[in-house]
Amino acid sequence: MPRKRVLTIGFLFIVGALATLAVACARHAAECGQCGRAECKSLAFDIRLTNGKVVQTCCPRCGLHYLSGSHPPVAALAVKDFDTAARIDANTAFYVDGSDVHPCTSMAGPEPMDERGCCMKTEYDRCLPSLIAFGSKAKAETFAEEHGGTVKAFAELKLPER
Repeated sequence: MPRKRVLTIGFLFIVGALATLAVACARHAAECGQCGRAECKSLAFDIRLTNGKVVQTCCPRCGLHYLSGSHPPVAALAVKDFDTAARIDANTAFYVDGSDVHPCTSMAGPEPMDERGCCMKTEYDRCLPSLIAFGSKAKAETFAEEHGGTVKAFAELKLPER
């Protein structure tokens, strides 16, 4: 095969690979409006404002931070069921508050190190304690039996103080 043809095929292959990579990179996950983490697939919390804008957060805890800090005019709240990832009305969901499951914090990366290279304990994380939503009270109770935490209705959740 002539060298010119090999170079042309190689060049086309590289251009095709770069185009594929560019398309793949453009499809990143939604980013939390509060902590900047990527959306947790089965935890996302959406706040639809009366002006039509939707604020997406990675988890219900970050959603509560947004609501307590901004006090926006809310039209609707939606959350994903942890079992099915189905979007449900946040007001009718059941939440497990403070379980030993921390999906958002596991995405935060390794613990920070001090100047000597020793692990430092994270003192504050916006997503803690975990707050996990379920469409069914029975599923929330089963989850809490296995992982700890308290089952609460949305009306029982306290907005974080600023």
